[in-house]
Amino acid sequence: MMKYTIKYLFKDCFNPNFISNKFTYFTEIDNIYYLCYNDFDFSNLQKLNNDSNQCYGFIIDSIFCTQDPTKSINILDIEKGEKYQVKGDYLFLCKDDRFIYLLDESKNTCNRLNPFTKEISMLFKVSDEAFLRYKEFVVPNLGIGYSKLNEIKLLNIKTGDLLWCYNIEAYFNAPSGVYQGRVFVVGDRLVFFAHTKDWKKGATFVLDAQTGEVLNNPAQTIFGGKLFLFDGYIWQKKDKGFAKMDPNTFEVTHYDLSQELPTEIIDNKTMAYHDGVIAVSAKPQKGSIRSLVLLFDTKTEQIIWRKEILHDENKASTDANRRQIEEIQMNEKYIAVSTSGYSLYVFEKE
Repeated sequence: MMKYTIKYLFKDCFNPNFISNKFTYFTEIDNIYYLCYNDFDFSNLQKLNNDSNQCYGFIIDSIFCTQDPTKSINILDIEKGEKYQVKGDYLFLCKDDRFIYLLDESKNTCNRLNPFTKEISMLFKVSDEAFLRYKEFVVPNLGIGYSKLNEIKLLNIKTGDLLWCYNIEAYFNAPSGVYQGRVFVVGDRLVFFAHTKDWKKGATFVLDAQTGEVLNNPAQTIFGGKLFLFDGYIWQKKDKGFAKMDPNTFEVTHYDLSQELPTEIIDNKTMAYHDGVIAVSAKPQKGSIRSLVLLFDTKTEQIIWRKEILHDENKASTDANRRQIEEIQMNEKYIAVSTSGYSLYVFEKE
């Protein structure tokens, strides 16, 4: 079993991330929000303001982008410890590995921001109102798409013209939609889980991003619910294990951990991944609080570490004493666990 020990415990801290091998998190001091970075104390504080929305945004490499209350874009370079602002009337849409896509509300245009050069280029005039109301995704160099309940559309990234539309209700012949609007881009393929409104039917779809053609047999892909993308594979938690799908071959691999988890159930609130290891929250089978952190080694197919987060380590594990896990992040050395009440636990590998 791998060993981790508690290294830090921060109060009033939340939204941890590992960015460019540096640890970042947010804290509130006298109604002002700060981004803490580079080390595990308050010696490096980047003042934001009293808007908690700035504590969330898009991360690309060492860049963290947030939206200012004035609708300008703040660009925080974690590596250099510098802050820039791109002024305008912008709203975040989505991102890929290089760019952030924005709506210019004053001009009703879709724009692309290069966070490294701070340059913004206009892509197309937005004519589809639904494009602004539903979750967007990007297929690099091809299109920007969105999932609108019962259909998925992809628009040309340069002109905004419709490339294709896939109607999910036509497949199920019943009211249906994409689960949580989550669409994953894996190379030239799109992956999502969809279900009927009454949840009696569900299926995982793999679409050709170029044409919108369904490549797999959704009914035979026994896989679904909340999905996660790690290293080109689609992962799903199960009550007593995990399932992994290869979006190229549609092969599904199941990992049964029922013997290692006789009295626990894996929760799908949060999952993190680093170098073949999945970190996930779990809860007692007869409890309601996800207080347990599990590390699952995808290579050995074993749970290699577990830790329950309690209010008082000297008292028994009960719902009243368990801390609700909200988010887990990890890298090669640390595991950061954010809990309800804005407590942030950081564990170090021995």
